[in-house]
Amino acid sequence: MATADTFTGAKNAYTFLFAYLNTVGQEIGMERAIALDTKMCEAMGAAQGMAMKEQSGMEELSLQAVSSLNERFMEDGLGITSQLVEEDAQKQLLKVGRCPIYEAAAAIGIDHASIEAMCHSGAIRFMDTMVKQMNPALTYQLQKFRSSAEGSCLEVVYLS
Repeated sequence: MATADTFTGAKNAYTFLFAYLNTVGQEIGMERAIALDTKMCEAMGAAQGMAMKEQSGMEELSLQAVSSLNERFMEDGLGITSQLVEEDAQKQLLKVGRCPIYEAAAAIGIDHASIEAMCHSGAIRFMDTMVKQMNPALTYQLQKFRSSAEGSCLEVVYLS
């Protein structure tokens, strides 16, 4: 139940964020608004990654340790569940389920292609910056974007 409540709370927060982003975009242009959102996501990702690394108490975090912290952050912080679908010494491929970010954007009328573009420039930039704070040798990427709210994304953390 806690994951469902967290998901709902995150969805509500993202609905406000996207409504704000749309309003700002109408005033200063959507390209500039999204660029500012990206800058904010990178700053927040760096702060979150640094905090998570400090809380871990480890000087050096492996791919597996970062992935474990990332999974806990996604579930506890956003209500997003993921499943490890492929793993080796160089990468971990995750199937990411229901997404409050996608559902919030869709709820206010943002089209699928725009949601994907905003995901790349926002959430994925956040995640990449966050994992790089925990281990600069890692990269976080969106490998396959979901086809709908009911679909799933494939996201990968790998040694670069």
